[in-house]
Amino acid sequence: MSALLLLKLTLGPAMVLFAHYLQKSYGHVIGGRLIGLPITTGPFILIICLQEGRAFGAHVAHGTLLGQIALTMFCWIYAIASASMNWWISLMIGTSTALITGFITTQFQISTWQAILLLLVVWTIAIRNWPPATTLPQKVTPPSWELPARLLVTLVVLFGLSTLAPHLGANISGAFSTYPVIASVISAFNHRRYGPAATMATLRGLMETLPFTIAFVSILAYAL
Repeated sequence: MSALLLLKLTLGPAMVLFAHYLQKSYGHVIGGRLIGLPITTGPFILIICLQEGRAFGAHVAHGTLLGQIALTMFCWIYAIASASMNWWISLMIGTSTALITGFITTQFQISTWQAILLLLVVWTIAIRNWPPATTLPQKVTPPSWELPARLLVTLVVLFGLSTLAPHLGANISGAFSTYPVIASVISAFNHRRYGPAATMATLRGLMETLPFTIAFVSILAYAL
């Protein structure tokens, strides 16, 4: 197992675990803000630089910026869908949107500054048109099995995407690489357990801290 894959399989569940306890103690918005920070992105790019060199790391940082566009679209569309649909339909719509966005962005030669500009435009549109919550988050106690289930689902999705990607072709693999695994797992479980208002709050928190990740990755893309 490569160091990069090992990092993905350990940091992903760790982020879900931290977000779970933060949301439990401080609310859904705080949990979402943790996901939006570049806590996993930085180590990913670092490991890639160590394995493949700085030039390849800069290329990955550029791809990460494109991936943030798919993440933004996922969060926005999932939040809109969750207002009137259940968790699995919202997840299907959000997933389809993220994969289509990822596929489209991998069809064109987009420079780093164009990726940054496009990402900021999409983020601004999404944040200004964020759907209002029609209900208050439900206060329920999740069963003891739910946290292990979240961690297991995260591992399965991460490992599945890592295994399938090399066999799907360059364009489709690029689209799958932009899929927001952690955000999708947390969104679906929050939606199912706490209701749409909690999901909207979590995804809104993610969106609020996303500019920090954009700035961080942009610096890496130009500095490496």
